[in-house]
Amino acid sequence: MAGRAAAKRRTGKTEELNVGWQPGERVLHGLLLEAILRDNPIPVAYRMNYIANFYVGPLVAMMEKSFKLTRSEWIVLFCLTRQPRLNAQQISTVTGRPKTSIASAVKLLQKKGLITRKTDIADSRRQVLHLSESGQRTYAAIIKSFVEREKEMLQTLDPGERRELVRLFGKIIAAADAWAKPY
Repeated sequence: MAGRAAAKRRTGKTEELNVGWQPGERVLHGLLLEAILRDNPIPVAYRMNYIANFYVGPLVAMMEKSFKLTRSEWIVLFCLTRQPRLNAQQISTVTGRPKTSIASAVKLLQKKGLITRKTDIADSRRQVLHLSESGQRTYAAIIKSFVEREKEMLQTLDPGERRELVRLFGKIIAAADAWAKPY
């Protein structure tokens, strides 16, 4: 430090110190991630979250920018395309998302004309949700990006490994009553 100050006084400039090799951003990222993963007390959960964050983050940013939809709104649209006539409580239950988050998303989607709420034919006390035509078109426009991103994410696995990954996640999900707690 004193050498730098003396050099500045003599030349009027600060000399650049040669600090040796510095890792590039990708190398540094790899080193940091490896350090976090090593001896991690939650090895599976951390890895699942890492993957989920990098999978869904860019997609949510795209939806917000291009379609003005939040993640919770997307979840409602997705669920209603897979299983029509759900209510907000059921969507919260099958996604593990907070009830308040889903309820807010339902209100926003109704306001945007992407879903409708109707009285259930089987139980007049219950309100069920339906995708509007506009909601169906929006879903169709967005799902392509999710499918493509999943293909990119899983390209490192061969078909058997992909099937095994789905099977293992299915096994964990099937046992959710033992570990999944609503919040």
